[in-house]
Amino acid sequence: MKVVLDANCAIEIALNKPEGDRLKAMLDKSEQVLAPDLLIPEFVNALWKYHQFNQLSLSVCDQAMELLPVLVETFVPSRELYHEAFALTRAQQSRAAYDMFYLALARRENAVLLTLDATLKKEGKRAGIRVG
Repeated sequence: MKVVLDANCAIEIALNKPEGDRLKAMLDKSEQVLAPDLLIPEFVNALWKYHQFNQLSLSVCDQAMELLPVLVETFVPSRELYHEAFALTRAQQSRAAYDMFYLALARRENAVLLTLDATLKKEGKRAGIRVG
């Protein structure tokens, strides 16, 4: 099984949050872990917010950033996905077009979308994409 990892799951794993072990186990069972390259700025932004608003130490942030390339085998360029992401945004009438890059990749690769975002899960199911 292929898995598309989104930013909230990557953060959950990298910061050893409650769902992290379960999500990491799903990654370990998969044959390939993919993500749009958009994951990188989203991940960095989330870490910065944890540092800024939750006093997460910079050393923990640095450790988390070192883990990201270990979690994802293949970062797919957004330029390969943007047409399909835009089409999904229109079809789903999504408020967040960037989330549709994850859906587009999961659909293209016939992969499970690994997300903790309830809205994205719902939109994925509506688009016929397996979600985890």
